[in-house]
Amino acid sequence: MSDQSSTTSLVDRAYDLLRREILECTLAPGSQVTERSLAAQYDLGLSAVRGALVRLTADNLLTAIPRVGYQVAPITLRGIIQFFEAWEILGPPILRLAVTRMTDEHRAQITALQVPGAQSSGEEMVTYATQTWAVVVAAADNLILSDLYRRLAGDMQRIFTLVWKSETLSAMQVLGMSSALSATPDEAEELALSFIRESRARVTEWLLTSTSLASHSVNFQF
Repeated sequence: MSDQSSTTSLVDRAYDLLRREILECTLAPGSQVTERSLAAQYDLGLSAVRGALVRLTADNLLTAIPRVGYQVAPITLRGIIQFFEAWEILGPPILRLAVTRMTDEHRAQITALQVPGAQSSGEEMVTYATQTWAVVVAAADNLILSDLYRRLAGDMQRIFTLVWKSETLSAMQVLGMSSALSATPDEAEELALSFIRESRARVTEWLLTSTSLASHSVNFQF
């Protein structure tokens, strides 16, 4: 393997690891990090971390702060509102296209995933939602919609990670994709819209009832 290929591989590994830590909120929203602190914490090389941080900044998961380091993108009240506005526009037509274009392989991938129950952990909920929507987006087979979904996916996973981990809310559920994909395109689109609006109501409930927002490291900016 050439030196360039080796370096690229290390950057990819650093990127995958740090991206996962951000999406799972292990690296808390709004927290500040540096190349050296991350390299030491995760036992990574400085050059690999540097390359990964550049990519994560392009993903809008980090913001570079000159002469300081980086800030993990905060989850703000305005950001949550804007996320749901965008997701309500984008999610239903993606599911509609997926219903019309889904292959047997896509359906098998969805069927193989166990739908979390009421007693499932927040991690299981997030994992199922993330995996099923990834298949749905692939089945929709539209590169522009896929790019737009990727822009929202990071915020989606972080918001629901925080909500599902919260002790203040246990009624949050996931969209069972197998049943959704068995519906007609019109029914699937309406089902997605209804689910997204219900999710927005639940997240709003969490925002209004949580008494320990500081423990979630959420930076509510107006």
